[in-house]
Amino acid sequence: MGRITIDMTINASAATVFAYVDDYRNTTKYMKDLVKWQPTGKVTHGKGAQFAVGMKAGPTTLTSVVDITTWTENTAIGWHSNEGFKQNGLWAFRPKGEKTQVTFDMEYEFGGGIAGKLLGRAAEPIVRVNLQRSVETLKLNTEKVAGPRPAAKPATKASTKSATKTPGTAARSTTKPATKPAAQTRSRAKNSSRNP
Repeated sequence: MGRITIDMTINASAATVFAYVDDYRNTTKYMKDLVKWQPTGKVTHGKGAQFAVGMKAGPTTLTSVVDITTWTENTAIGWHSNEGFKQNGLWAFRPKGEKTQVTFDMEYEFGGGIAGKLLGRAAEPIVRVNLQRSVETLKLNTEKVAGPRPAAKPATKASTKSATKTPGTAARSTTKPATKPAAQTRSRAKNSSRNP
């Protein structure tokens, strides 16, 4: 049996990444060469859900039926095939501040005997590259869903400014933000021009 593990940090919360992976409609959007991931019944997520899977492998499509065997919200989603192409997999999500450490771990087998082992060894580099690209695509997609993160604002001290003395207005000292809405500025200017 071949095994591939890929780790990546994603700039999105664990809840965002988990929700994206948990929605079966997204699976073929980020898993390279996966052409089918469809529920076989009414249960579409969580432990006990079952999916018909199709994965391109050269000119053929490998098929299997997988059961979700592990499902812990915002933490892990795991599966095991019970028909067809043999595979066991697990997505693990670990919060790292505002980011998420994602681990994709998969074991697979192309068939029994010497021919299956040889095929597995030959296919391993291709499967690894495809899975690496899949996790990279997941990163891009979930970071888009999460949206841009605001830059951290440096702590600033409140400053006290003296207002400039203009005809018709009294000088005053205020503590205010660096910018004022334009409407307030225009309104004050109109009021000061009306009161000479």
